[in-house]
Amino acid sequence: MSAKGRKLRTLDPEAPGLDEDTRKRRRALAKLQQLPLDEFFQFLVRVGIYTEDGQLTPPYSNDEPSACRPTD
Repeated sequence: MSAKGRKLRTLDPEAPGLDEDTRKRRRALAKLQQLPLDEFFQFLVRVGIYTEDGQLTPPYSNDEPSACRPTD
């Protein structure tokens, strides 16, 4: 999978010094990155991030500034 034409970096779940929760998250992310785009989109619909017509659901469509997001 790529983001805006860039290849996404794969994080090694077996890297030294990681706790088991981090290893599990990295394994899950690796599986998601291997999904074809249409299956990945259906996953996002199932978990409630997107609607079937491709719109963000209300919890994710808020444009207000966030402490976690730069305000450029």
